[in-house]
Amino acid sequence: MPDKKGDLSLNIHAKGQLLVMGARGNRGGLGNFYTRSWRLVALDASTLNPLNVTWQYVGDKQSVTGSAFFDVRPYDELMVSSGQKRITLNPSNIVGTSFALCARLDSGKVHAWGYADAGGTLPEPIKEAKDVVELSAAMGAFAIRRALGNVLAWGHYANGTVPEDIAQLDTIVAVSGSTYVFVALLESGRIVAWGRPEMGGELPTPIAELTDITQASGGQYGFAALRRTGNVVCWGYDSQSPHLPADIALLTDITRLACSTHAFAVLRNNGQVRAWGSEHSGGEVPPDVAGLRDIVDVASCSSAFAARRSNGTLVAWGHIPPMPKAIARRNDIVHVIGSATGFVVLCSDGAVLAWADGTSEINNIPPDILQLRDIVAINANQHAAVALRSNGVVVAWGREADGGDTSAIKHLLSDVRAVYGGGDTFVALRADRRVVAWGNAAYGGNGEQKALYRLIGYAKAPAR
Repeated sequence: MPDKKGDLSLNIHAKGQLLVMGARGNRGGLGNFYTRSWRLVALDASTLNPLNVTWQYVGDKQSVTGSAFFDVRPYDELMVSSGQKRITLNPSNIVGTSFALCARLDSGKVHAWGYADAGGTLPEPIKEAKDVVELSAAMGAFAIRRALGNVLAWGHYANGTVPEDIAQLDTIVAVSGSTYVFVALLESGRIVAWGRPEMGGELPTPIAELTDITQASGGQYGFAALRRTGNVVCWGYDSQSPHLPADIALLTDITRLACSTHAFAVLRNNGQVRAWGSEHSGGEVPPDVAGLRDIVDVASCSSAFAARRSNGTLVAWGHIPPMPKAIARRNDIVHVIGSATGFVVLCSDGAVLAWADGTSEINNIPPDILQLRDIVAINANQHAAVALRSNGVVVAWGREADGGDTSAIKHLLSDVRAVYGGGDTFVALRADRRVVAWGNAAYGGNGEQKALYRLIGYAKAPAR
């Protein structure tokens, strides 16, 4: 149990206090086919300098030490410890479709807002659920996994309704969303799917019979799944979603999946990336990138992939303008995250950079944000980007109507611990358990969420 001295809800600027920041992950949500990693950071609250801590999922025996941590199990509680100080982070608790937002309350219930027909209003059976352990999102629908092992869904399109045979299952351990499809992983290693059949909602028989699947990742027109053997399989819309090449199907050391609109990429245990699908969407890895053996992370946008190397540099391929020299010459990149048509980059010195195609406004980082050197976390939605500073202040840029303009709620964007994104919205979760949304008001970006006041926390409350 965390003690009062180590809890985030107390005065985090007291000398020697532990401060943790960054959004925990989700399966599905933003873009519904962009792949991203989720980076958390620990700081000394009195100096705001990085602090080496121990990161350990509750129930795990293994732990890792460092000032930053990539969150691969966002639906488990996460203990962060430094000496006698400890914070226990709540599981991932905010996710967005393209048109609405949903929060998991500390009580295990859920609350949604935004466009009613695309998930913004809860049906009665969802309102009654009090044991929700996981949120997932597609383009216009949400799904929740309950502690009982069953799944419920609501919203637009075919994946907003769970088929009866799947609704009766009680051994579901994970749910992943894509644009029009949800895939659920069972304790047995099998998967089931629902949504538009031609886009991955109907499993091919050989894949439906597998009993060793460990994770699934959805692109716009299809899905890929990783097996316990290190092999990958994929399925989806024949004329859009790419077929898996025979040589990639034989690989047995795949550790990570990534999807763009019409292509897939995989990261191997040896640090190499492979890809397939439309060349226009990143389905062909250029020779200079294919020869690398030191890639540690892969992110995607709609038409390209970006890969971070262990030496702190970045490479990219697909349909995207050449990487700007300001990014290409950096050897201290610690995180990269995708928007609709480009990428946002965080460097170890606290600087943020971005590049995208000519139609994207995330290229235009305001000079005052470019000069910052205290940024510790980044996020992006379709057309805007956001950065969280070590002092808890949030800054944003990009398309103003979609989250790039914070002027209306700027006075509320302090003491923030994490920022999450929907399609055209952002949501900030503050240390005092207030929730602030901005961007497209019709889709949920309509200011402080009074209905969530003190009902959702970044960290667990201290024992009493």
